[in-house]
Amino acid sequence: MQLTRHLSNEELGEVIFASDQRRLQRTLDALPEWSRTATEYPEAFWERQQADIKKRIDAVQQRSSMRTATAWASAFAVVLLATFLLRSSPTPRPSSAQSDPDQELLVAVEQSVQSGVPRALEPAALLADEINSSSRPIPTSHRAYKEKQNERLRNKDQ
Repeated sequence: MQLTRHLSNEELGEVIFASDQRRLQRTLDALPEWSRTATEYPEAFWERQQADIKKRIDAVQQRSSMRTATAWASAFAVVLLATFLLRSSPTPRPSSAQSDPDQELLVAVEQSVQSGVPRALEPAALLADEINSSSRPIPTSHRAYKEKQNERLRNKDQ
């Protein structure tokens, strides 16, 4: 301790560094011997290690083959279920008792648009059609047909 009191900070740092270096050198020199003793196991130990490793590998392979089989079985079951549901589901039939008011409205609007005349004016439109048809001259072919028909009736009466 008395030596360290008379040393400067730089000299003290050098002494500590040299001491640490010696200790590290001894540890590194002993490392090869420690590793040899750490790995010196009897042959039975290594055989047991090898057998354990093989067991683990086989267990993983069995689990993966079980997972594959389970996945295929699940997929097959889903396909069968879907097929069954698609074939056995009844086709929906529209019931006449239940009608959709929106559909009825659409049909009514479509009929109104196609008729060209609003529903309230339909009687007036019919009346206008009758007036127009009676004021039109009868086509000659139709007139000739009517005249012939009238002549035949007169001839039968005589």
